[in-house]
Amino acid sequence: MAGGWTAAEVVYRPLAVALVAACPVRLAGRRVLDVGSGPGAVASAAAAAGATVVAVDRSAPMLEARPDRTWPAAVADVLALPAGPRTFDIVLAAFLLNHLDPLAALAEMARVVRPGGAVVASTWAARPDPVKSAIDRVLADRGWEPPDWYRQMKSVIEEVSGDPERLGAAAQQAGLVDVATTIHAEHLAVRDPLAAVGYRLATPHIAPWVSALGVAERNRLVQESATAVEPLLEEWRPAAIFLTARVERKVGRRVGAPADRPS
Repeated sequence: MAGGWTAAEVVYRPLAVALVAACPVRLAGRRVLDVGSGPGAVASAAAAAGATVVAVDRSAPMLEARPDRTWPAAVADVLALPAGPRTFDIVLAAFLLNHLDPLAALAEMARVVRPGGAVVASTWAARPDPVKSAIDRVLADRGWEPPDWYRQMKSVIEEVSGDPERLGAAAQQAGLVDVATTIHAEHLAVRDPLAAVGYRLATPHIAPWVSALGVAERNRLVQESATAVEPLLEEWRPAAIFLTARVERKVGRRVGAPADRPS
């Protein structure tokens, strides 16, 4: 799906900028790991803030989808990061924890962060979204059904990833401190209904089904979906959860010794 993922950035790019802005640690001069980076919306925002960025994703084509990428990238699993303990000052994870066990992922992220550093993540809040729902109704009328992995994600993982309190508790179980979770409802200022539809149809539980349609059928689907969402765009504010947390500082630092790098 990497080739069509650009359509999804109408949503993910502004949310990436907002997530980076929420980091409790100054990014300039810090070493930052962007996990589940995809084409690099978060990595780009972090680099613009002055960070030295490394990106990881399980998909090589996703990492290669951004031709102007200037930061190093590696194909890797967030549950087994190819980095030693305390390698990074900050780990950023945009809309990744809603795809896998949040506790296990947060624990692995915390492992590679220096004491005093930060873990910052976003997930989708388990709240109705009128634009997504309108498109999904059109899809269902045309025979689309969510794949089994997506049903499991919604029924099992989202119980934690989509709930601010439970997500915060998972971060604390992972050993993180100063944990805060907030609902972030970004006004995306999307005016073009085709752009909103393009975002939704590029998502992994929908894109394979759409790609199997004939051209004429696909065009009808897009136009019908655009008509359904057009009156909803003015007030569209997708609800995300932003999680910010710190890795506990070392205890027993001698008086007068230099502080840990992050501040």
